[in-house]
Amino acid sequence: MSAEEEGVVSNWGTRPAALNDHFLRSAFQSLLDESAKAPPEQRLIMYDAVDETEVRENVGIFRKRIDARRNTKPNKPNDQRLVCTPFNPDGFNFGKIKNDRERIVKLAFPALGDQGRYDVLTNKFPLFPGHMLLVAKAQVAQQMTGTHLRAIVEMQQSSSFCAYFNSWCASASVNHFHCHLIDEYPPVTAFPLVAGPLVMGVRCLQPQGFPGFCYVFPKSKTFPQVDAAVRAMQQDNQPHNMLFTPRFIYVFPKPIVRPERTFDLYPETVGGPELIGSFTVYNREVYDGLAPEHVDELCRINTAPLPSRLLQHAGSASGIDDMVVCESATTDRALSLGRGSIAPSLTASALPSFPSLHDEDWPQDRPIARALAYSARNSFV
Repeated sequence: MSAEEEGVVSNWGTRPAALNDHFLRSAFQSLLDESAKAPPEQRLIMYDAVDETEVRENVGIFRKRIDARRNTKPNKPNDQRLVCTPFNPDGFNFGKIKNDRERIVKLAFPALGDQGRYDVLTNKFPLFPGHMLLVAKAQVAQQMTGTHLRAIVEMQQSSSFCAYFNSWCASASVNHFHCHLIDEYPPVTAFPLVAGPLVMGVRCLQPQGFPGFCYVFPKSKTFPQVDAAVRAMQQDNQPHNMLFTPRFIYVFPKPIVRPERTFDLYPETVGGPELIGSFTVYNREVYDGLAPEHVDELCRINTAPLPSRLLQHAGSASGIDDMVVCESATTDRALSLGRGSIAPSLTASALPSFPSLHDEDWPQDRPIARALAYSARNSFV
């Protein structure tokens, strides 16, 4: 190992989750305390997102919050056009950070080879508790790949932190691969998960009651489907957001064209933070005006179906989609007066009928589960 790589943690996945969580929380809190005593230009973390100055309240399962301090964050580039925009070494990237103390920990995932080096960095403008960044050491674009998927999953197998990802054109502001680590289960995880449509021939889940399109995949069985879904969205230039919990991956496909109606309801881009349940505004007037029906509409018009070829029983990741994701199929429908919330079942309404859920290999259908159930029923006869 070279001198510059000293201190790299290569056994993260085999360490106890409690140890890793304590390390991340302690390191974050130490830097936060240190920053609070420094002038703004020297702070590594500008403020604690959940301190006593935060104003927040629930909007159904979602929440809204005022945090005027975040209004000092640099604006996102407005010229984003392609989800797979190449990495630009001349633009800002996380390899150009000047203070090495922004690196909370250096991680190596040996199973991923040379591409398995990542850093956990401070996030200067946090939105969530313990809000940090997982950043690729390699200078690569903000584009999800199979390697990045595996790195996130490997990090989470020994941690209780969740992570969310914004693709380019979907609220990302730096075109260098990174995802956001947060020390909470965000509000969207409170929706119960129920059977959803087939994706690449495999049943996914969906959060019951979520007003937009969301596809949820258990990590243990559906990794190829997630990888295929991401690559299909990239191929169709469809922006997307993702949430990773220790057990599930949530995929939020977005409309190809951002609906203008969004900015009538909410002054910010609706990206990962909002779709996973947290809407942040900068003043009381906007805060008071953000009603539950607005939150529902924002989720509806800022999500869209996966590419339709994935939703066919014999789906294929090749070819270009038939434009199932377009304004007329998402924005206009969501804006129709008197329609109310779109029922979650409509995500599968256009699919052909297939055998029932219990024809799938679910735990309750396995022989031992059936035997136990039979024994329990007959013990009371």
